[in-house]
Amino acid sequence: MSVLRVRSFQGRIFLAILLVVLLPAAVAVVGGALTLRSIGTRSGTLGAWDAVAETGQALLDAVERSGTTDPAVREAAARHREALSGSVRMSRLYAFVAQRAIRVLPLVALAAGLAVAALAFLTARMLSRGFGRPVAELAGWTERIARGDPLPPASEESDSMRELDTLRHALRRMADQIEEGRRKAVENARMRSWTHLARRVAHEIKNPLTAMRMAAASLAHGREGAQADAAEVLLDEIQRLDELARTFSQYGRVPEGPRSLVDLGELVRLLAARHASDRVPVQTSTPSRAVMVEAHHDALERALRNLVLNAVEAQEVSGGVVELTVAEDRGWALVRVEDRGPGIPPELLEEIWNPDVTTKSRGTGLGLALVRQTVAHHDGEVSVANRDEGGARFEVRLPLAATLGDDTSPRGSA
Repeated sequence: MSVLRVRSFQGRIFLAILLVVLLPAAVAVVGGALTLRSIGTRSGTLGAWDAVAETGQALLDAVERSGTTDPAVREAAARHREALSGSVRMSRLYAFVAQRAIRVLPLVALAAGLAVAALAFLTARMLSRGFGRPVAELAGWTERIARGDPLPPASEESDSMRELDTLRHALRRMADQIEEGRRKAVENARMRSWTHLARRVAHEIKNPLTAMRMAAASLAHGREGAQADAAEVLLDEIQRLDELARTFSQYGRVPEGPRSLVDLGELVRLLAARHASDRVPVQTSTPSRAVMVEAHHDALERALRNLVLNAVEAQEVSGGVVELTVAEDRGWALVRVEDRGPGIPPELLEEIWNPDVTTKSRGTGLGLALVRQTVAHHDGEVSVANRDEGGARFEVRLPLAATLGDDTSPRGSA
């Protein structure tokens, strides 16, 4: 490969910098050597000093031959002879040195050229590496992003150029966006798969339920004792299967129609009144003014009811209080559901929203998945964490639509 066909970015920068530094330096060294040689050649006895010495000597000889006795003339001639002799000696000495210097000047120029070339080489190498290394690093980053590998951790102190730091930050943002896009794509594909499966299961369950319900009701009619009890059990289980089928059919189906204003405080108090019991009381803390969100009322009620029922079921064995809190936070409406049950296993905190994950022995795993789906449909977020005091805390964040009234002091009910 010829020098002019260097393909690497670092090699091209090296060649360009080397030529830019070396060519002017070489021209300067060669031009300086030629200039010194010209000056030396035209100086000393080879120049005007020989003519001055010759004409001055002729003038002094003429004064001597004239036999003049004028003291001033003789004194001036003596001074001129002495000055002329000194100038001629210095001229010849300079000529001698200049001739010797002219002989070694090529070697000096060659040494200077080599020194300049070495300096240019080191400078070009350092600068080309300074440019080429970040480019190679960023090229490696793009390969990592393409493979989905994590980028190197960000350094707290950076000694690189500001433009390269800006490019690094842009690549990190792009990697985060691509990773988020991949995560959403996987989540959407999983939801489509589960939606299809859930609807098929719901369809298969619903088909025999009507006949089973009619048969169980006929069996229970006019029966007493053990047969009546067995029929009642059948009806209860058929009802549970019917609710299960409805749950499966709802998964992946977004609410239709326009949204309306929903008062979260009122909705939470209604849920607390419905599901509170002597063994598991449900306490609420809501602002005195309405906390309004734009939502599909029935879908949002089902999602919050699911969280409340989970909290109540978590404390049915040990008993305790379930706390429901409604608050506002910088344009968001918050609903917290807290219990004092066993909490969520740490290894399931990130997976509990998946349709196939449940902590209940008889659970389908779709309850929290439906909660997350409903909240996401309303442009909100839902999160879960274990409380330090024991139990779990679910928090729903929804965009705040409007607030009414000025009094924000909380009020509670049991």
